[in-house]
Amino acid sequence: MAHRLIPSSKQLGYSDLYLDVLAEKPSAGAFFHAKDPAAVARAIDHATYPRRELVDILTRQNRQFHGDDSVFRSLTSLAVPGSMCVFSGQQAGLFTGPMLVVVKALALVKLARAYSLKLNRSVVPIFWIAGDDHDFDEIANTWVLNQQSELVEIKYGARPEQELPVGDIVLSNHAELDRVKDLYTGQFGRTDFTEQLRKLVDRSYTPEDTFVSSFGKMLAGLTAGTGLVLFNPCDAEVKSLAVPFFEQVIDRQDELHKTLASSNKAIEEAGYHLQVTAKDHSAHLFRNINGRKPVQFEAGSFSFDGVAIPLPALKSAVRSHPERFSPDVMTRPLMQSYLFPVLCQLGGPAEIAYLAQGNALFDLFGIPAPIQRPRPSLTLIEKRIDQLMTEHGVTFNDLTGDIEQAVNRVLAGSFPKELEQRYADLTAEVKATWDRFAGESLQFDPSLGEFAKQTYGKVDFALKGFEGKLFSAHKKKSKDVRDRIYRVHRNLYPNRTLQERTLNIGCFVARHGFGVVSFMLEQMDVDQTAHQLIDLAEMTSE
Repeated sequence: MAHRLIPSSKQLGYSDLYLDVLAEKPSAGAFFHAKDPAAVARAIDHATYPRRELVDILTRQNRQFHGDDSVFRSLTSLAVPGSMCVFSGQQAGLFTGPMLVVVKALALVKLARAYSLKLNRSVVPIFWIAGDDHDFDEIANTWVLNQQSELVEIKYGARPEQELPVGDIVLSNHAELDRVKDLYTGQFGRTDFTEQLRKLVDRSYTPEDTFVSSFGKMLAGLTAGTGLVLFNPCDAEVKSLAVPFFEQVIDRQDELHKTLASSNKAIEEAGYHLQVTAKDHSAHLFRNINGRKPVQFEAGSFSFDGVAIPLPALKSAVRSHPERFSPDVMTRPLMQSYLFPVLCQLGGPAEIAYLAQGNALFDLFGIPAPIQRPRPSLTLIEKRIDQLMTEHGVTFNDLTGDIEQAVNRVLAGSFPKELEQRYADLTAEVKATWDRFAGESLQFDPSLGEFAKQTYGKVDFALKGFEGKLFSAHKKKSKDVRDRIYRVHRNLYPNRTLQERTLNIGCFVARHGFGVVSFMLEQMDVDQTAHQLIDLAEMTSE
């Protein structure tokens, strides 16, 4: 394995709950009921799923996403009774958003293969593209490093007038779309791989596409050959299949709220914080009329956009226009397992936290609960960055802390030794001389003792101030060293967070080719709870 491990910790931005889940502590494990894959498989065998309809929908969607033969082989497997799937997902970020999207996708592929061997049955990896989400700011941008290793934000600025599901937002502003594509690929300069990357971008992001269809096309291109299936829930046929589920959510509001309140109380009593703090009157459903807005439930009555809706009218609206409805963060995992035979759900820190809150809802709705496990986490380290770290003695942990402290430590090590020694000799000599003088002086008037201490304190303060100024001058002269350390920081811990949460995969595809994705799949350890540093020096560019 071409990687090193960094222990998971709060320094990486992880919560107490997530760290305890990683450590398999009973206090956290109590909130996740499903643990045995064979037991989950047996529960799935006793449930019924609309397999044929789902395979037809997924076939249509993945043809739109330009899925390859491996995808349709996966779908053939999914149609067979007894087959199961593993899920993860993410918002449809611009140019696939942060690298964690690709990490999740590849983890699904590897996990599906492992479960398939373990259970001796087909397990299909499916990525849920969050097409129902309406947070435009969350998906309209991505971050890359330019040729100077400077962070650049790429942002699509043609905001829709209403808060629409991102699956409904068409990239119809030709000029803005061309601008962001040029800006994105232009940051990488010309390499052996940028032309191929630009072709994928142009095939994926057209004025006829939505954020979701563009995201799907680009992710399908990046993961070609893996058998990864992409799923867009913002689809009228999908919503028609989910009508009975939406009706259950509507009918079971009192039980739903009581169950969530009980889970939330237990989580807080265990000393953990709540990831989702939805208001008590949330119905845990959204409706899209003149913008996507939440359905409310209070005192036994429903309302939408400030207008009361009788129960029969709400259920009639679900049946007549199911495409207008969608789950919220707490009911989305339920809808996923209502539709699909889900063996396992992969999630990051925030997802694992809200899955802990909603896990008890699976029993309430009579839906087989999947295993909910943390996804792997990784950072890609290029040879030139690794060399800089070695040259200056910078560790990954240095980057996740106060970077200025790391800079000072490195520069302190390069401070001229003779000057440092002469300064030390000077301060020692000044102190010795003062002590002799003060001792002789106090023989005349011992009451001057306190004043003598204060006087030397001022001298010592002035000397230390001069030392600080001298070191600052050294730092300015050592600008090249400082810039190199900050370059490492921007590559591995950009925006003061893990690389996978900020940088777009295009940064690495442009320099190393599409083979970097295959290398990530090969090197990734899906059972590893530590953060993985993947050495790109070990791969061969394609």
